[in-house]
Amino acid sequence: MATEEEQRVPYMFNRDFRSSIRLNYNHWLVKEVAGYLLHPSIPQEDPNLRIADVVTGTAIWSLKTAASLPPNVQIHGFDISPHQFPPATSLPNNLHLHTHDCFQSFAPNFLHSFDVVHAQFWLCLVNDPDAPTLLTNLISLLKPGGYLQWFEPLPLSARTVRPAADFASPAVDRLTAQWHKPKPSSTYDWVESLPRAFRKEGLAVMAADCIPLAPRYRFFWGHSQLAGLEDVAADVEMLRVECAEALKLWIGELNAEMARGACVDTSFICVVGRKP
Repeated sequence: MATEEEQRVPYMFNRDFRSSIRLNYNHWLVKEVAGYLLHPSIPQEDPNLRIADVVTGTAIWSLKTAASLPPNVQIHGFDISPHQFPPATSLPNNLHLHTHDCFQSFAPNFLHSFDVVHAQFWLCLVNDPDAPTLLTNLISLLKPGGYLQWFEPLPLSARTVRPAADFASPAVDRLTAQWHKPKPSSTYDWVESLPRAFRKEGLAVMAADCIPLAPRYRFFWGHSQLAGLEDVAADVEMLRVECAEALKLWIGELNAEMARGACVDTSFICVVGRKP
């Protein structure tokens, strides 16, 4: 029988410098789309805030947040792999990075100790059965009265946008379908129902914002998706393609259609919950 870890969605991306560039690019894009690092409903006046950034990746969100808040604010980033962490010598004194699998319980010294927990872009890492365990672990980090902010693209909102009604976009249409269900075992209902999951776990939902992608950012979001496809080229089963060469051909077709104005448009959701 497979272990719990073996049943979870494997991390399909690389962790090289190209992958890090993609993560940093996505950070810029999300900041442009949302307009904030921390949601306005989260109080930020306390100069001694403690913030956890889960799946910190390159720590770009933590770095930018540390630069925007008073120097006494303490930020801790967690990721299952340290391979994309910046060198320790480049980190500010109030930012600390830790290697940890967030599907596992956190060390006792981290429990109930954070004012804010930030989660973003777990979409490709979580299926419906995994979401409750992850959410419970993230809530366990919060102090009473602390806030959990979770930001994700909404996969079921994905739709093809064409430059003209008669424009043929088979490659982009295929990518739109991929958003809805990447493979038979993928289940993304948890993303659409994050507000309900927060309430079920006892959080008061302070915000559940559906954020449309402004047309001026669609081309850039397309670049992010192309970079993501190239990053998972080794996992052809994930993308329902026959071989790596077929994937390269599809990416080329996508690039050509997107350059002419076709794209996959998605909305995003930001949910903020407050622990009693």
